[in-house]
Amino acid sequence: MYKKENNLAGIRLLLSMRYLLRELCSFRWYSVLLPFLGCLSKIFLSLIMIYMPKVVLDAVEQRVLAENLAHRVVGIGCSLAVVSIADLVIHNAMESCSQNFLYTRLTVLWEQKVMSMDYESFISNRGKVLIEKARQAVCSPNWGIVKALPVTSEVLEALVGLLTYCGIIGILHPLIVLLLLLIFAIETCCGLAVENKKQQMKEERARIDRRLNYMAYGTKGMQEGKDIRIYSMGSLLCQIAKAAIKDKRNLEEKTQGWQFCNMLVSGFLILLRDGLAYLYLIYRFLNTGMSIGDFSLYFAAITGFGNWLTKLANAFSAFMEANNYVTDFREFMELADEDENSDCTVENLEQPISFDFHNVSFSYYVEEDGEKKEIPVIHNLNLAIKGGEKVAIVGVNGAGKSTFVKLLCGALRPKQGTIIINGKDSRSFRRKDYYSLFAAVFQKSGFLPVSIAENIVLNVKREPDMEKMWSCIRMAGLEQKIKSLPQGADTCLVKHISENGTELSGGEEQRLLLARALYKDAPVLVLDEPTAALDPIAENEIYQKYNEFTKEKTAVFISHRLASTRFCDRIILLDKGTIIESGTHEELMALGGKYAEMFQIQSQYYKNGEEGAKA
Repeated sequence: MYKKENNLAGIRLLLSMRYLLRELCSFRWYSVLLPFLGCLSKIFLSLIMIYMPKVVLDAVEQRVLAENLAHRVVGIGCSLAVVSIADLVIHNAMESCSQNFLYTRLTVLWEQKVMSMDYESFISNRGKVLIEKARQAVCSPNWGIVKALPVTSEVLEALVGLLTYCGIIGILHPLIVLLLLLIFAIETCCGLAVENKKQQMKEERARIDRRLNYMAYGTKGMQEGKDIRIYSMGSLLCQIAKAAIKDKRNLEEKTQGWQFCNMLVSGFLILLRDGLAYLYLIYRFLNTGMSIGDFSLYFAAITGFGNWLTKLANAFSAFMEANNYVTDFREFMELADEDENSDCTVENLEQPISFDFHNVSFSYYVEEDGEKKEIPVIHNLNLAIKGGEKVAIVGVNGAGKSTFVKLLCGALRPKQGTIIINGKDSRSFRRKDYYSLFAAVFQKSGFLPVSIAENIVLNVKREPDMEKMWSCIRMAGLEQKIKSLPQGADTCLVKHISENGTELSGGEEQRLLLARALYKDAPVLVLDEPTAALDPIAENEIYQKYNEFTKEKTAVFISHRLASTRFCDRIILLDKGTIIESGTHEELMALGGKYAEMFQIQSQYYKNGEEGAKA
């Protein structure tokens, strides 16, 4: 088992190194050469530093002329200056390359991947963990993948330096080298054990950081701010934040505890290594007639050898840590994207669009106690939506309405069964093309911190059709509001980000989302609770224009308010992921089933309200 885990770790290491090299080459081809150049400069610098005292001491001991000594010192000093400048230039170039690689390549790749990855992976527990781990790998200029180049250079420097100093010390006595290597092996094993402990804690750290990030950023919006004040949520939020911070502190204390133990072991080994080596060196000096220069050279070589050993252990540990971040990022990037390989496009589809659900089932999967648990949502659903038909999907919370919409729009794929669109399997279309068939108003949608016009148009590749945009704004009932703003449609949204921005009410936001959907002018219009934040008068205005919105389009309307579905051609009642009733409002009321019962319960509230108003 242990051997198998080591083999898997080795394979992950090789895959991650290959991925990193490929990305570095595509970014700047010469970046992969910098660690080797940095290694050479460091080694030459180190050799000059230990050789200079030997030259000076041997010259003094041999009583050479001052002029000759000066020539030797000046020559070595010039070499030292040249190599030092070269080393500084190379390592500065490496640091600059690493930072640019982080911000202009890896961060962009992460953002693009989040937007292109398969939606089902995006919302899964594993997907969320991988997204967070990959974000941590590229979120800092001081740690993460950004350290991959520098630590690679450090590993090469330490390894080559170690071999060079082995040759020098081997001349003194080969057993010293063996002793130092044995101590190094022990030190390395301790470092790897600590790194393994840190790696095991990484997923726990990702979960804690997600909570902390939410507390830091997810509770600071304008909408959250109102709830926090009205419901006096400050104390509760502080309590939640303190619990998350405590978990984070406990985790970091564990990590620091392991690192401290590793430092104690390293300190003891350094003391043992240097003490034994120095005792032997002093013995040789006193009994074999070793020159002062040679004593200085070997003394520096032994010290340097110990430093190279320590540096190699630390560098290798840092390299494994950086490689683990690369592995996290690579595994995230290898998540499936939305399928774009199909040659089938939507350009030749006849309109209006029809849909046929054949034995469609869908389940979500969650992890509980390390095991995957299946949660069925849609069960063996069969439904035909004719081209141009206006269909309402109703049902209680948890009936599967939102999942049905995601399946219809292609965000999710059926686990079983097929969805046929105009006679073709929906899987045969490129996902991006398939999305182009839909314009949707979802329950929860965000706005970008740009102008109202840009939030409606959303396409930077085409010139906006301003006449069409204003027509859509007018149809959505938002013209008067936008024209009342100082900058009109050029007014920025998301006020706490845009200095001169504005905040729309909940109803106005829904109208803006409707204007966005109308501007896209797709053949299928999906409205998921589009009037939930509107008052009854505004809601009625939207319903009066519904036929205009959906003219020559296939429309799917999701609502909890059954009275709002009467203008649809057909009403589908979902319950626990299956269709239990289907028909027009009149047909379902005459049936006297679940729909009629729900309608009577809802209408009772209106009746009670009217009686109360009269009283």
